[in-house]
Amino acid sequence: MSLLDVQDLTLRFGGVRALDGVSFAVEEGALVALVGPNGAGKSSVFNCVSGLYRPNDGSIEFAGENILTLPSHALASRGIGRTFQNLALFPRLTVLENVLLGGHTAHRSNALACALRWPGERRREREARGRALEVLTELRLAHLADQPAAGLPFGTLKRIEIARAVMSGPCLLLLDEPAAGLTHGEVEELGTTIRSLRETHGLTVLLVEHHMGLVMTISERVIVLNLGQVIAQGPPGEVSTDPAVVAAYLGAAA
Repeated sequence: MSLLDVQDLTLRFGGVRALDGVSFAVEEGALVALVGPNGAGKSSVFNCVSGLYRPNDGSIEFAGENILTLPSHALASRGIGRTFQNLALFPRLTVLENVLLGGHTAHRSNALACALRWPGERRREREARGRALEVLTELRLAHLADQPAAGLPFGTLKRIEIARAVMSGPCLLLLDEPAAGLTHGEVEELGTTIRSLRETHGLTVLLVEHHMGLVMTISERVIVLNLGQVIAQGPPGEVSTDPAVVAAYLGAAA
């Protein structure tokens, strides 16, 4: 069963066609990579799925619901979580506080309950804190819970952002270039972490990634974009030898 179904997606910026009839589906529980050369349209697809862009044409269904009719802030509560290529953490907040922000869509409080610290609200805060610490432990970050995010290594900040996205309780986790800027060792650790999170939390994962070693290691299926169009999709080994994919990355002469 497809959890995410993208059909004939078209996105234009003035006279530039960023996406040109993009179609693909992501099955529930799958780990799928969206790859392509710079400017292929990968981030545009992510931004359409997460509600930051509104496509000119096409449809996006998540769990059978047309999400193009929803405001972007409503998608987290529907079960879509994402990270960003450019880190979107709050440097003055602690690691734990940053992760706790990811859980705000799971609970609806009123101002009076928060101000008066009613028992129900205090219980909710304890539960949220406990869950955030569990997620931090999974990502080997618990020892940093009370440290400000500012000044932490880049690879650590990447894991904090993943923890915050997982804290929202998503069904679909969108990872936007999680390996960018990481060392070789950190990339290997990241691959293990992504697979572990998928199993532990029952996630469906769609990642945009340039690091082909990571893509080939962890992905079950790869979707390749070039110039706003899907040029290939299938198992990693099959896609990597597709003549259209080779030409897109290395030139037609290759």
